[in-house]
Parts: sequence; C-alpha cells; structure tokens
Amino acid sequence: MSKPAETHPPAGGALLDPKAAAAFLGLSEWTLAEWRCKGTGPRFIKLGNRVRYTPAELAAWCEAHSGASTSEHDVRKAG
Repeated sequence: MSKPAETHPPAGGALLDPKAAAAFLGLSEWTLAEWRCKGTGPRFIKLGNRVRYTPAELAAWCEAHSGASTSEHDVRKAG
C-alpha cells in the first residue's frame, strides 16, 4: 500500500477560515468581512470562493496595529 503524499502548511502555519480568524482576533466574522471589503483588515487568501487567513498574517496585522498609548494610535491613524 502506498503512503499518502505529505502536505505542508503554507508559511506562517495552517490556513484559518473566517470563523477561526475572528476567534483568533476576538472579533466577529462580520467585522472581518467588512474589513475585507474596505481593505483595512489583515491580509487574506482567496481560494475560489473561500477566504482563508494565516496565523502569521493575523499576528503581523495585530503587531502593526499595536501601540503604547491611545495618542500614539491616533497619530498613526491620522498619518
């Protein structure tokens, strides 16, 4: 009997569906969908009609949106 071919997850870990990505971020699926339409959320992968996220992209997006104070966030948002 032949051994099944090994599959390797993409760089950054396994692919997450919007429900899992929303749980990862502590947000609703609706918020992620709105952000995809506006282009303001984390980068995603489109596979046919399915949307997927990598944990690495979600973590990078969180890091890019972190700040030490609200004023620091407001300056970044304005610029």
